[in-house]
Amino acid sequence: MKLYIAKPMKKLFPSLLFLLLISLQMQAQQYNTLYWMQGIPQSNYANPALQPIGNYYIGFPAASSVYGSFYNTGFAPKDLLKKDQQGSLYIDDQSLINSLKNNNHLISDFNFGIISFGFRTKGKNYFSFNINERVENRIGYPKDLFKIALEGNDAYMQSVTTAQFGALGLDFNHFREIGIGFSRSWTENLTIGIRAKALQGMANVSFAESSLGLFTGQDNYQMLLNANLLVNTSLPFTLAPLEDLDPDTAFDLDEEDMINYVLNTGNPGFAVDIGAQYVILDKIFLAASITDLGFISWNSNVENFTLNGDFEFKGLDLNDLFLGDDEEGDDDPFDGYLDSIINLFDRQETNLNYRNPLSTKVFLSAAYGFTPMHKIAVLGRGEIFNGQLFPSFTLSYNFQPINRFGSTFSYSIIHGNFHNIGFGMHINILPLQIYVVTDNLFWAMQPHTLQNFNIQVGVNITGGFTRKNDTSAPIFRW
Repeated sequence: MKLYIAKPMKKLFPSLLFLLLISLQMQAQQYNTLYWMQGIPQSNYANPALQPIGNYYIGFPAASSVYGSFYNTGFAPKDLLKKDQQGSLYIDDQSLINSLKNNNHLISDFNFGIISFGFRTKGKNYFSFNINERVENRIGYPKDLFKIALEGNDAYMQSVTTAQFGALGLDFNHFREIGIGFSRSWTENLTIGIRAKALQGMANVSFAESSLGLFTGQDNYQMLLNANLLVNTSLPFTLAPLEDLDPDTAFDLDEEDMINYVLNTGNPGFAVDIGAQYVILDKIFLAASITDLGFISWNSNVENFTLNGDFEFKGLDLNDLFLGDDEEGDDDPFDGYLDSIINLFDRQETNLNYRNPLSTKVFLSAAYGFTPMHKIAVLGRGEIFNGQLFPSFTLSYNFQPINRFGSTFSYSIIHGNFHNIGFGMHINILPLQIYVVTDNLFWAMQPHTLQNFNIQVGVNITGGFTRKNDTSAPIFRW
């Protein structure tokens, strides 16, 4: 009897797993290790109040900042792949399920700097400008979804519980950011900064509502599926009507489509970054910032898909499931059964504009300077997605012997993962600056434990470093 649901879902599970894994290649910017590295101008992105050391910089076009990251709060490769006594790899279903929390999230970002520059005026003011291309992806997936796929519904029948898929969520954003920043040292101790950002939405897929539940009867394995879904999309191609969608041609884009996509101005948005820094006794530095506080209004090629209703599932004929309806066994009755299930729900396809908030981040930090060259810092960072807070904490040691060279070593706890040793450095050769920063070096040494990874690299032209005896230099300098 258990095969009623287990067998069909096992056919879908590889596709589900593939979807989760493939999204890793779309790299929420962390900036944990980078936060206090003011020798790198892009550290200002995390807190617009923290002024870079140099008096000016110009980001190398299309190479000033390339950032990629992913964070999976659920499983690591070691939880899925195991070795037997002969050293051969196999997939351990139970180990995978045991590694999952009730609600799990996969967060991945990619940020590409197109144009950026900044400069200081009158010793106290700092202006900056940037154009960045950003891709942000958040996926929420519940443990029950994997448990049903791998073990079937028997456990839910025995415990008289409902499999809950309410944590299932998706928020995919591709947008262009145009930012203008200003920072000023208002007193000897207090610096305040702000960055206003005009946003140009390119593509979006988001779950505005997500409520799914599956109840199994104790005596007859009959199941009741309840669904309440609202998915909004703004894409360069059209999905509706779904029953006529041809996967072989629906996603093909010609040259004109791509040009229209890149130059699309129909999805405007606005966001702001706000930050402050306060210095105590020239040795203790307190900093706080909020970034990506804003929204995008999606108006271009908008589609909304609503699914509501209940469906009572009484099982499948296993002979039809394995053999198909024809003699060759080529047809898959389960595919047809899914179509009939969907047709029983109340479906609506509309074209209503919608507004999505960005994923706002909050930073709180403190640093202590033993000498102008040596500092330690602690940082707390929080991000909210799908109604859940994702915190991270970082302890870093910053070594800045001269203005033209600096390095940082860090340890971070990110989304409950404790295996994160970070490193960052920058070096200036004449006006050219090269930098690299990551929050996790373990991925290269222990890839089987990988759940969190990010890296940022870039090239800048920097200059205007002040002498140490120059009283007009910014307060926070190493």
